Amino acid sequence: MHVLNLNDKWRKNLFIVEVIACYITVLAFMILTPMLGDDFNYYATVNKAGSFWQLFAQEYDQYMHWTGRSVAHIILRMVFYFDAVMLFNFLSAGVFVLLTLCIYFHIDRRRRYDYRLYLLIVLMLWIFGVSFAETILLKYASCNYLITTGIIIGFLTLYRHWLIQGSKGSILRCIGMFLFGIVAGWCSENTSGGAILLQLIYFAVILYNRKHDSVDTGRKAPAVESASKQSDTLSVAMYGNKIMPWMITGFIGMIIGFAFMISAPGNYIRASFVEEEHTGLVGMIARIQKTTLLIRDNFLILICMFIVILIILRVMGKTWKELHNMLLYGFLFLATAYSLIMTAEPQGRAFFGAGIYLTIAICQGFSDIKLDEGPKELNKAFYIAGTCLVSLMFVHMFFEYIDSGVDLGRIYREESERNAYLAQKAAEGATSIEAPMLRPDFDNKYTFAYVLDITEDPGYWTNTEVEAYYGIESISGVERANWTEY
Repeated sequence: MHVLNLNDKWRKNLFIVEVIACYITVLAFMILTPMLGDDFNYYATVNKAGSFWQLFAQEYDQYMHWTGRSVAHIILRMVFYFDAVMLFNFLSAGVFVLLTLCIYFHIDRRRRYDYRLYLLIVLMLWIFGVSFAETILLKYASCNYLITTGIIIGFLTLYRHWLIQGSKGSILRCIGMFLFGIVAGWCSENTSGGAILLQLIYFAVILYNRKHDSVDTGRKAPAVESASKQSDTLSVAMYGNKIMPWMITGFIGMIIGFAFMISAPGNYIRASFVEEEHTGLVGMIARIQKTTLLIRDNFLILICMFIVILIILRVMGKTWKELHNMLLYGFLFLATAYSLIMTAEPQGRAFFGAGIYLTIAICQGFSDIKLDEGPKELNKAFYIAGTCLVSLMFVHMFFEYIDSGVDLGRIYREESERNAYLAQKAAEGATSIEAPMLRPDFDNKYTFAYVLDITEDPGYWTNTEVEAYYGIESISGVERANWTEY
């Protein structure tokens, strides 16, 4: 049994403090983010369900006429059906923390209780996470992106752990991975597709090793010593030459879930509403351009970080083989991101999963910059530079969090006042009313409220969703400065 020394205990305690702080900070912002946009639409629809089982009938209708992302929408429907928005905040904050830990567990050769690495992961999600205010904090969007990506990365984390462990597993593991795979494959078109691609790469490497072993019978695959060696590189497992039964069932499950999602009739109906200016080869070139520009807008800094860290590691003497995990997830990022050329009008938020793969790649490279490897003075300089980078990111995020948190509180107050007013007017039987729009002074990076705020036009889609929720025929927005009702 491993006994922690004083330094390990200190590192462990600091690591635990960071995890707890991660949960509290994201939970606070989730609580301060009220229902917005499609939240009202889904809530109003769910309220029409006469029973719990009718939620599945509603989802089937959406599957047939709009989208195949049934896992995310069933979760959202259940949240609204049981009126458990506050509980959802606590649970989704937990998913966010689990996502950060899963990213951490994907990193090879990390130090024990590496609080420096974990802090970097959390900061990267807060600072560079794709459309954080939408994909993490909004209720309906977090189901589509945070929750589903957490499921997918959770599946890959378990898959990877058992792959490194090298055990065959039991019948229960095979069944469990099959069911888990169905759910993970039914989550997100491009992110689930990236996970399927990763498993195919695992299979290809194992088959290659099997073929190589059949030629060189004198070579034996190194055995993985124990499950406790979580810092062992994935290359140890990659030198294995046997595909385990649970790997097959997990992969088949994911293919089945993915097939159900992409074959939804609603996908084709939804796509028919999008008109493209060009078709054929010119249209495909236009899609590639749109996707490339969105990658630039969302990931330019992260791509530069990836390249700089890769150059540093090569200067330190790292081989391409040693960098395989960083390169593997960098490839998954590109494949997942560019798979969106299959969509006529890709949205920025759809790159959320691709951003997670790139985050894993960057953090792997960051973790590989160690004091005890390569040229001593050079390594020391690079290690100190990395520590300075994390420290500066932390300082930036500290001030950003305080400033944005206060503004979120002000937005929450104004939304609460307006919602109470609308509920009162609806109870009085009002059919056409005016309501104040948000003050523009409180807009910040961590709110999507201004994009989804009501407008002066009662027929605008954000207005109609609020109208449907409260049962009011017409709601017109007016400037908050001119509002005198309360």
